[in-house]
Amino acid sequence: MTQTDNIIKAEPGKCFRRKIDGVIFDDEIYLGTTYYLDGIKLEKPIHENPDDFEEIDIEVQTEEIN
Repeated sequence: MTQTDNIIKAEPGKCFRRKIDGVIFDDEIYLGTTYYLDGIKLEKPIHENPDDFEEIDIEVQTEEIN
């Protein structure tokens, strides 16, 4: 993972998963403030930092169409 200002980028072939709720993100995240989780407003917003996310392998599944 690399970080520039408030942007984190995953290694090639990886994407991010937020640890607190398991939501999958792309390979680049603009860190900020989270006000909602699962559509529910938080009593106290969370200021995101790189430790809130983990890099995971991107799994691509394809289905053959006949």
